[in-house]
Amino acid sequence: MYKGIQYPYTLLLLICIPAVIRLKRGRFPKTGFSAVSLIVGELEPGFVKKHGLDFLSAMAMVCLILALANIRYSSFFETTHLESRWIMIVQDMSGSMNRPGSEDGDLTLGDIALEGSNAFVKMRHEDDLIGLVAFSSYAKLVSPPTFDKKILKEKLQLLSRQSDSILFRELAAGGATNASYAVWLALCGFFMLLPEDHQPSFEELRDFRHALLGETLRRVHLPEKLRRAAFGQGMAVVLFTDGRIEANLGDADVRNGLPNFINVVELLKRLGVRLYLIVVGGGVNAQVKAAMEDSEEGKTVGRIFLMPDRFGPEKMKAVYEAIHEMEKNRLLVRISERKRETRPMFTWVAMGLLMACSFLKVTPWFRKI
Repeated sequence: MYKGIQYPYTLLLLICIPAVIRLKRGRFPKTGFSAVSLIVGELEPGFVKKHGLDFLSAMAMVCLILALANIRYSSFFETTHLESRWIMIVQDMSGSMNRPGSEDGDLTLGDIALEGSNAFVKMRHEDDLIGLVAFSSYAKLVSPPTFDKKILKEKLQLLSRQSDSILFRELAAGGATNASYAVWLALCGFFMLLPEDHQPSFEELRDFRHALLGETLRRVHLPEKLRRAAFGQGMAVVLFTDGRIEANLGDADVRNGLPNFINVVELLKRLGVRLYLIVVGGGVNAQVKAAMEDSEEGKTVGRIFLMPDRFGPEKMKAVYEAIHEMEKNRLLVRISERKRETRPMFTWVAMGLLMACSFLKVTPWFRKI
């Protein structure tokens, strides 16, 4: 595709080429004799001998001028690559997660949940960016999205009761399930990966979060930076909790800065981020369920997995396998543009023509007389 000329005014030098050729021809003094063709026609040089050197010289000058002008263009080519998914695992760590979760009572609900999270991380492709958020009464970003599965395994280990880490003890002491803020924090983990010109500032994020507080909004308005970034493609949040998912409409929730969960769901829907809820026992508020299932385009924001009070690791793994299948990496075709210049090509051609001119100069057969 034509992209223009870098120095277009240099093309005016093309009109000087005939004058240069004329001067080159007229530099030898005239003898005053009659034309050779009038004496012996066979002695007159042929067309190639007569005009060949001038033609090559003119073409060399044309190529040099075109090289100076530098005509630019671009070519397009297709490449295929596997889509990289951005996934945030949001894990409930409240005190109720330490109750027996399996049928035989050997494993707590937290043990089963972490086994499922570890299995899910192993399922995912190596190019997937996976992060981790843990929550109880408050939410904490345990690991920003990373490609390193070893780091994720170590961070998940910190959430296990066997580790008895400071992080585990702090979160397990909380009795509430601050799910709405945990999902918001997971979304902020995605914002961190955006290019700097599309990344919301701290003040913009604060104002954006405050807009999600209180009553349910009819429509969540996106900041201009996020609209320009085409944010949300290939992103998902997986939330595991044993608490009831509520809309958070109380005055206390507003004072504590907790977003309305329905507003958070609507925000994810606007952005295109998928949300998967794995809810044990407590169930889901009818309004939240309706928000998850409702969509103007016939596509839901995600899926709710309702789990019994007690179940085994196999059932937990089956749920994560279903999520893994729904978030399968697609083979994408990327059309790339490669910018090119004609300067190198015309430079080499001009050099070749000048070498040909030099060769003809020293070759006896091409001499005119």
